[in-house]
Amino acid sequence: MDEKRYRVLVEVSKDKQQAYISLIEDPNGISATKEEILKELSKHRITYGVKLNIVEEICKNPQNAKYVLIAEGKKPVNGEDGKIAFEVDIHSAAIPKILEDGTVDYKNLNLFKNVKKGQVIARRIPPTEGEPGVNVFGELVPAIKGKDVRLPLGKNTYVEGDTLVAAVDGHIVAVNNKVEVRTLLEVKEVDTSVGNIKTVASVKITGNVKSGFVVESEGNIEIFGVVEAATIIAKGNINIHKGIQGGGKAKILAEGNITSRYFQNCSVEAGGDVFGEAIIYSDVKAGGSVKLLGNKSQIIGSRVVAGREIFAANIGSKMGTYTELQVGVLPQKRLKIAELTYQIEQNRSAIEKLEKIINYLEKFEKLPPDKEEVYQKAKKSLEELTSVNHHLEEELRLLNEEIKTSSSGIVKVLDTIFPGTKLVIDDAVLKIREPIKYAMFVKKEEEVKFFPLK
Repeated sequence: MDEKRYRVLVEVSKDKQQAYISLIEDPNGISATKEEILKELSKHRITYGVKLNIVEEICKNPQNAKYVLIAEGKKPVNGEDGKIAFEVDIHSAAIPKILEDGTVDYKNLNLFKNVKKGQVIARRIPPTEGEPGVNVFGELVPAIKGKDVRLPLGKNTYVEGDTLVAAVDGHIVAVNNKVEVRTLLEVKEVDTSVGNIKTVASVKITGNVKSGFVVESEGNIEIFGVVEAATIIAKGNINIHKGIQGGGKAKILAEGNITSRYFQNCSVEAGGDVFGEAIIYSDVKAGGSVKLLGNKSQIIGSRVVAGREIFAANIGSKMGTYTELQVGVLPQKRLKIAELTYQIEQNRSAIEKLEKIINYLEKFEKLPPDKEEVYQKAKKSLEELTSVNHHLEEELRLLNEEIKTSSSGIVKVLDTIFPGTKLVIDDAVLKIREPIKYAMFVKKEEEVKFFPLK
């Protein structure tokens, strides 16, 4: 029986990445051997990616070889486009968190992203070249290089190498595919739509600050509405245009000055001065002065402490509402004196107990080992505690001396100070027994005395 012979048809895909073979019976064709089939492929310039195992299968069953994938190239791997990798998450949504107890926290939304000067905001990841491929003809197929990308340079940022850097302290804002660092954060109202604010930027709030929220800034804070039972903290100044209705829970803290039209049922502490028109049932401390402006300004039912001066038109009320003013000693120093005095008294009490233990044990000629250990520990503790208390007493003495030599406290009453008011100037105290008008109170000869207001 004569050997069957075949005509070889080779077809190549448009991208030249696949070659297909078909064998058709033809007495003038070739024998279906590996060598002959490879020769036919070579005639068609198919040199890369030939599937030898498929060639062997065709040799066994040539009659079944119809459009069989016989060679396959290597496709190029195109380069990856450049990317921007943000070091600060500027795209996260402000989604309320569910707390462990099942309640939803609408306050800590982390809506504003802070950066410090010199902080890296984003990094540019360059595009890659890609990897070239090879077609079935053995020809190199170039890869397409990835597209480059630019850093989103915006206001108050600069490019350093492949990084985008903040030029100032502030909070990040993405605008028109650019990233800006803004030194002023502006919001309409602080409520559940905004959440708590903690930023290195100064803050401007055109509306109110609702109860339970916190606004904290490393700059200044200006609020055009009312502050309810909220917490406001600034390293700079705080200016509240309308006032504070604190409900007994508001806390206003600033390293600089604090200004508010009125302070009602709140706690206030300023490193500088406090300005306003009324202080009502509040606790106010100022490293500088407390100055209430206007001929109807008043302090009622409050405790007001200032380092230099307190003045207002009216202090206290006709109803005899207890009001306390302290002036001349910085609030921090008063607190330090109170802390030192308390600690010294506690130590003295402990020293007295140790002395009793030591005196009791010394009555015995010889102590058993366990009592001897107690005795030695008591002696060591007494020695250490006596030394500590000596240093605390010296610190307290120096602090009191400083207060005596640097006193300049003064209270000015532009209209009337009423009974029920207590004045403390340095360490001198005066309780007002009857209304006094247009007076200036100072410490003189270890007492609080008043003179007509000039």
